[in-house]
Amino acid sequence: MPTRFRSLWGRFLDQGDSDVPAAGADSGPEHDGGGFVLGRCARLGRDDLFDDLRHRASAFAEREGLAFREPAWLFNAFVHSSFVLDHGLDDPVLHFERLEYLGDAVLGKIVAEHLFRALPNHLEGDLTRLRSELVRNATLTEWALELGLDGLVLTGPSVKSREILRSSRMLGSVFEALIGALYVDQGEQGVRRFLARWLNPAVDEATKSDGQSQQNAKSALQEVMQRDLGATPRYEKRSATGPSHQPEFEVAVTLEGKTLATGKGPSIQKAGFRAAEVALADYLAAQTELDPID
Repeated sequence: MPTRFRSLWGRFLDQGDSDVPAAGADSGPEHDGGGFVLGRCARLGRDDLFDDLRHRASAFAEREGLAFREPAWLFNAFVHSSFVLDHGLDDPVLHFERLEYLGDAVLGKIVAEHLFRALPNHLEGDLTRLRSELVRNATLTEWALELGLDGLVLTGPSVKSREILRSSRMLGSVFEALIGALYVDQGEQGVRRFLARWLNPAVDEATKSDGQSQQNAKSALQEVMQRDLGATPRYEKRSATGPSHQPEFEVAVTLEGKTLATGKGPSIQKAGFRAAEVALADYLAAQTELDPID
């Protein structure tokens, strides 16, 4: 762990007065040799909020069987930027956005690899759709609420409504930050163990419906489009090429006149299935990239 990060969190979470500079010092953090002077925020070292964070986060880790070598990474995953900025500490090390960035990348890689190895008979379109469903904000929010992460996040006074803690923007980000914290502390194996409770059931469900996966893509696309956009996708034959004994059809799936994706296959039906798979995967991936952090 970087010395600077350890020093700052060590000072914040150490309740001993000898390690905490006196309140009323210079405003804002300053370099002091190899460490930091916390300035007007020094009082936070004795603040009940930090003591509460430490106890709640430690209880969460114990309940979930997460043994952190460096607990500071765990604490860091639950501190929103508003808390840091509202208390005069303009330091990106102390809030969870860097961990969120890392967790997002790690989550995508591990989910993709898990699906690739666990579903050897599934095509790329199926794998892409499943991965997109598993890493989208709505899914991460469900997992975060299941874990009770909304009760762990520290926000600053500028975040007036506690409802923000239950939003997909916030909780999806917090879940990714937790993944980032696990990764830097315990590596990929630690993350895989943690995610297994959700990934294994998803694989089991995909295996059961293997024979219906293509039809499910069309049904799922229609459900998502009607739910989110209030419109029903349509399928249009675009072309038919090749000899009569080995034709290749191209079908486009459209929504209110706009082409979402095209697919090719030996029959119009199979080309339509392929178009639905691509359109659904593209749409879910786009939703995952939306919702910037509050």
